[in-house]
Amino acid sequence: MKNLKIMSMLFGSLMLLGSLSSCGSDEPEELIVTSAKAEYVVNLSQNLLDAATVTVYYIDANGQQAQENAISTTWTKTVSYSTLPTNAGFSVQSTLKGEPTMEEYLVEADGQMTITVFDQHGEHFGTPFVGNKHEAKGQLGPNFLGQFMTRISIRLLEAKAILADGTISNTTITWGDNADNVDPNRDTEISTDGATGTTRGDV
Repeated sequence: MKNLKIMSMLFGSLMLLGSLSSCGSDEPEELIVTSAKAEYVVNLSQNLLDAATVTVYYIDANGQQAQENAISTTWTKTVSYSTLPTNAGFSVQSTLKGEPTMEEYLVEADGQMTITVFDQHGEHFGTPFVGNKHEAKGQLGPNFLGQFMTRISIRLLEAKAILADGTISNTTITWGDNADNVDPNRDTEISTDGATGTTRGDV
């Protein structure tokens, strides 16, 4: 009988302990931002590819500037960022391929960036950010002297900062490219500097 009472007391203690443990597990787990992903999509008209070399600059997984020449009418890139904060963004630029073979080119391009932030379980942290769709159209032909432009004024830009708490903020990225902002018809030497950014408040 004595052993039965001891067994009953031990069983009751275990039940109480299990109940306390169960109550503690009801508290919501704190979600922590651990990583992010940026998806870039650029669409180009075939006329633009025929007339120009199109270069897409973007921020790679190390937070550094990278670049690729677009060789088809759709260019895509997915970049995963395991260290936050970081910048994300792209810049599309075009330069004429020598002497044009057509008298006139109607050219167009568009680009968009989507950013998804993840928690420690690899689940979405909040709603993915879908950037504005940037579009540009132009007509490439002779200037007033009858000479073709040396550059094409098709330019798309998007830049965001992904902060440590998962917030997506506006930022300005200075791209290390050969764009001449003063005179788009004049080339400058290609910069060896990487991309830099400055955060300007939350979206």
